Amino acid sequence: MKLPAGHPRLRKHLLRLLWVMCGLFVCGLLCQGIAEGWTMALSGGKCHDTPDECRPDSVGLVLGCSKYIRRGHRNYFFIKRMEAAAALWKSGRVRCLIVSGDNRSMSYNEPRDMKRTLIEMGVPAERIVCDFAGICTYDSVARAKKIFGADRLIIVSQESHAERAVAIARHLGIDAEGLNAPQFAITRSARMRAYLRERAARVAMVYDFISDRTPHHLGKQEPLPY
Repeated sequence: MKLPAGHPRLRKHLLRLLWVMCGLFVCGLLCQGIAEGWTMALSGGKCHDTPDECRPDSVGLVLGCSKYIRRGHRNYFFIKRMEAAAALWKSGRVRCLIVSGDNRSMSYNEPRDMKRTLIEMGVPAERIVCDFAGICTYDSVARAKKIFGADRLIIVSQESHAERAVAIARHLGIDAEGLNAPQFAITRSARMRAYLRERAARVAMVYDFISDRTPHHLGKQEPLPY
């Protein structure tokens, strides 16, 4: 039996739904505020725009992304990130580079693409280490310490991503800095998607901190080439 629009029970249900939605919205804002505050507290002042601002005698960690945004169209975030990593190597600030990313299939292999591109940019192949199990930023950073034994990192990515990665590293007890790869001009809608994706990733980061999550894939330790 349908209730009339002004029925008291209907108004009560609508009011309850409104309160639930308001509560969820406030909780969401609270979680986001905690995530942003935690990120900036750990990474504030630790991310730099040029290699010369980074301290020497570190290990570089280059975070993965797709080489192409779609078939035949290059991802300029990838290009700028590799250029920044190559500049970091040539500055003499790092002893080697770990390229860490997703390797979900034979046809999609971020570490392989990063290594090939860095070699083309003049980085010696023997100074590039591939981490094929960096399926997310948290895993890439945690594995740099747990698998490769790196306790002093310079993490290379675009600014917002680098801030989050440095926050993760410092939470895990790694002495980390970031090198901000240049941003690339994108459409307003793409910029908004990237912004929202990063906000969600920071909330997920807080969950990883609280749960003390371990990387999805571990294994035997591998020595770095230095």
